[in-house]
Amino acid sequence: MKRETLIDFFNDFANIPKTFLVFDDGYRSHRYSYAQVAGAARSFAARLREAGIGPGERVLFWSENRPEWIAAFWGCVLAGVVVVPIDYRASIEMRDRIAGVAGVRAVLTGDEVSSRPGDWKLRELDWSAGTFSPVNAQPGDLCQIIFTSGATAEPKGVTITHANILANVIPVEQEILKYRKWSIPFAPIR
Repeated sequence: MKRETLIDFFNDFANIPKTFLVFDDGYRSHRYSYAQVAGAARSFAARLREAGIGPGERVLFWSENRPEWIAAFWGCVLAGVVVVPIDYRASIEMRDRIAGVAGVRAVLTGDEVSSRPGDWKLRELDWSAGTFSPVNAQPGDLCQIIFTSGATAEPKGVTITHANILANVIPVEQEILKYRKWSIPFAPIR
């Protein structure tokens, strides 16, 4: 299984019916399979296309950890849209500065941040299994811009490509696969 882009990685897990994410919202646990996340990602990618947001354009993620964040991330990958994540504890002024510097087309917000009119709420993500044909991504295509928290200056954006992410993920995956048989008595490991 050769993986050159994150879309190759996505295609490997998109139809697995097993549990991928478990999220405790403080009241109950919610479980999402790989296939459910992939379906929501396709739905989100279609929403991006409908909004006229396409390859190379940017979307800012300003949210606490939640399953919708993961599905929206994969939706951006499928659509070739660059993810600009920022810490949900950042101020709204910081959010606005980064949005301006990055030239974002949309802002995704969680429940624990202030939103502005026109922001897309992650809790409203469509979990139905959407259809979407992914873009033809290349290893050198931009995937994320991560803003560093500069101690003495304004944060600066660090560009991350598909190849950058896979250079970190693939070696870890290869090592885990070597020892998978030893984990069977302890499965499922989350």
